Amino acid sequence: MPFNFAVATARAQARNASRDTCTVVKQAAAGWRERRENDLKESGVVIPISEWLGHNNGPDILENLLFKQWRWTRARKAAFAPPYAETGVRWARKAEELGLSYEEYRLELLERGRYPTDEDARRIREGRR
Repeated sequence: MPFNFAVATARAQARNASRDTCTVVKQAAAGWRERRENDLKESGVVIPISEWLGHNNGPDILENLLFKQWRWTRARKAAFAPPYAETGVRWARKAEELGLSYEEYRLELLERGRYPTDEDARRIREGRR
């Protein structure tokens, strides 16, 4: 039986599309909008013919979500990147001595503004469980 790459690709894309957060949010927003309009029509509210009537021409709310996601991804990468290679190696060694991962050590450093102590490390390890 020959393998059909087109069918396999279509199935993989359908699987990935269903997991895509933006697609899910857009589908949900369309459903919310439709339900809201139906509820308004049932209660006797007249909906304008033009969708632009009353629109402030601002960015779409979903585009704003994508932008925030992109900015948070960049901010996280910047926050967890060491300023210099030697500093990153020193932090990784200290994290290993305390029994923490580099991310846990760096997050504690960013949150508290001080280097984690043995007590902090114990609290973080207990929080994992």
